[in-house]
Amino acid sequence: MPLYAFGSNGSGQLGIGHDDDVSVPTRCLFDGPEPDALRNGGERTTNVVRRIAAGGNHTLLLFSDGSVYAAGWNGDGRCGGRACEGVVRFRRVVVGDGVSFKDVSAGWEGSFLVSTGDEVFVMGSGARGELGLGEGVVQATVARAMGGFPRGMNVVAIASGMGHAVVVLSSGEVFGWGGARKGQLGESVRGRRIVWSPVRISDVPFRATGAVCGREFTVVMGDKEKGEFVVLGSADHRWNVLSDIPVLGGYRYMAASWHGVYVHRAGGEVLAWGRNDRGQLPSEDLPVVRELAVGSEHVLALLDGGRLVAFGWGEHGNCGPVVDEQGNVRGRYNLIPLPLEGESDVVGVGAGCATSWVVIS
Repeated sequence: MPLYAFGSNGSGQLGIGHDDDVSVPTRCLFDGPEPDALRNGGERTTNVVRRIAAGGNHTLLLFSDGSVYAAGWNGDGRCGGRACEGVVRFRRVVVGDGVSFKDVSAGWEGSFLVSTGDEVFVMGSGARGELGLGEGVVQATVARAMGGFPRGMNVVAIASGMGHAVVVLSSGEVFGWGGARKGQLGESVRGRRIVWSPVRISDVPFRATGAVCGREFTVVMGDKEKGEFVVLGSADHRWNVLSDIPVLGGYRYMAASWHGVYVHRAGGEVLAWGRNDRGQLPSEDLPVVRELAVGSEHVLALLDGGRLVAFGWGEHGNCGPVVDEQGNVRGRYNLIPLPLEGESDVVGVGAGCATSWVVIS
């Protein structure tokens, strides 16, 4: 299943073989054989992209066989392997002997990998404690295992913002680390400003099932059928992330940009609130959405019929080639031209820091 990317690429984070921005989907390249198949017993089956995690200048890809590939700036080891200025083709991240992974996340300068054995590995940089490795540790040039979580618990989800990160455990507890002064890790640690090691977030009034991170806030989800969620942080109410919270019924899932919250509802409608000066929130005429991907300040939506559209801040080409004088797609959406052939179709989308991704069958 080919992967295509477009948008910001100054450090090679799109993995397309060079470091120029592009405004149309361009096929991603891999060092060595492309991870397009795996073996299930004696049968060859498709090895699909399960998650795309894009940081400030790097990207992680998690495949269904448990492998992780990375591209982008790697001067501090955030892409794994030998440190260098830029990795312009995706290369495999190897941690230890035979370690496979079930989840990944990317902060602004750091990478998080959750092994199938429920260890959380971190690599890269983090001046605000977002590496979670203890007091004063701001860089990990090789992958290091984090501590501080209760024994015997499985990691259900991991999420990271620009300067903080959280994990949800099988107990329903949430642990977080990194920047804390806006309340994004709960009120009990807000006065510490920086939390250097994981702490339990006590402000969640239900059993957590997932989480997403904005720039200075965290959204924790509970029972989706009941509409359970809570927003932590952004305490200055900028962009109305807290003040505009609606009452929800059930929902499919939630996502966050740097300054907004997005709800993909059961019927395919998208409800969102927060910053909208660049058209980050959906227009009223947005059709029913099959799949939703939210980046730092832009959104990709897969519509019925396999149509892919984008809106928001698109100065780097991440919303397609047609933008206004300020680089925005505001009050409307762009139809993204896709390299579809024959029976091919869009089967997945992703969005990061001014980067956009599409998986094609």
